[in-house]
Amino acid sequence: MKILAFVGTNADFSYNRLLLRFMKKHFKQMADIEIYEVGKLPPFSVDTPLSEQTEVWKLKQKVKEADGLVFSTPEYDHGIPAVLKSAIEWLSYKTKVLSEKPAMIVGVAYGRQASARSQVQMRQILISPDCNTNLIPGNEVLIGNVRNTFAKDGRLVDQEAIDNLEKCFEHFIEYIQIFQDVDKGEHNMAVKQPTISDAYIQFPTGRLSLKEVQQIFSTIPFEIDLIDSTNHFAWFSDKPNREHVRNTASLGETVQECHPPMAVPAVMSIINSFREGKKDVVTRPLWMNGHRSLIQYYALRDINGHYLGTIEFTGSVEYILNLFENGAWSKDATTGASKNTNDSAPEEEEPAVDASTGASESSDDSDDEENPPVAADERPAEETDATTGASETGSVDAEDNTADASTGASETDD
Repeated sequence: MKILAFVGTNADFSYNRLLLRFMKKHFKQMADIEIYEVGKLPPFSVDTPLSEQTEVWKLKQKVKEADGLVFSTPEYDHGIPAVLKSAIEWLSYKTKVLSEKPAMIVGVAYGRQASARSQVQMRQILISPDCNTNLIPGNEVLIGNVRNTFAKDGRLVDQEAIDNLEKCFEHFIEYIQIFQDVDKGEHNMAVKQPTISDAYIQFPTGRLSLKEVQQIFSTIPFEIDLIDSTNHFAWFSDKPNREHVRNTASLGETVQECHPPMAVPAVMSIINSFREGKKDVVTRPLWMNGHRSLIQYYALRDINGHYLGTIEFTGSVEYILNLFENGAWSKDATTGASKNTNDSAPEEEEPAVDASTGASESSDDSDDEENPPVAADERPAEETDATTGASETGSVDAEDNTADASTGASETDD
């Protein structure tokens, strides 16, 4: 189980940080606790440029992946620190990453009342409509007189405080599991029994059942993601071992929410070029996870050409490239015989023909050495894409060697 724990202060020394470090070690058999420093975030402002929100985006991804959240708050002037409130603002403004996420509050302070007042305020914030967390009721962890409850090496040594912490954290783990069991049951029901299990879709080229459609998307050798016409992440194929790991918690998010801030301008350029009819496809070869992959973005349109969204196809091309490099295409496709059946000088080869269009890739029939054939990656920008007929002029592609693996957008300015 993965827990994300927030240090609710940016102070260099904090007993709340020591408490979370103690919990990380003490409960390591129960959960994997990652400690997050809210001081790394920029101060919340709706006018903060995207280029300065990379750390905010990274935090949102951590929250989405976590099974539960722990907020450790000190008490400043009977309330929570400003830096913690700023972090909550980032996680609740125009985003739903906190919604229905199991949460727990702990706190350490110097006085006898510990952080009681700040925890009351924190509870009000976390159950507000914009946050809407599943905050565990009761189970208060209020540790006061910290000079006597912590040893110099940072260990919590007050046994009464340890016993209460253990009881509350065990209840929190059980609380998380309740929601996980509900979600798992709903997921299994959807997999085993689609909403309309016996329905068929009649296509112009044949008929498929809903079960067949579902399994086709899980079986095809590439993954698919869909951004709908309103620029929201609408769907992804449930393919094992995806290059881009997707989370159902991201469904419904805007392009800005589900992409790294530095990548958003490039992604929106692709989408806008599709929406405006300037392009139909953008292709990006990239190194991903240690192997060569190909990402292709296609404009999704209805039969009348109206824009429906953007589809992203991603897949490893190592298998195909290895076949090519091992000479798989050196034999005649119909007979398996080598094109050179004897040791005599080979006849002059015919110009290579593109398989999808029948057009020669050579611009003329001459063998002029001063005008050699142009390599695929050196072709002029105005060359037409062979699969769609769409010109790649004005391509928004980033340089391949600096492209972000998830979007193709450059991260060099990060």
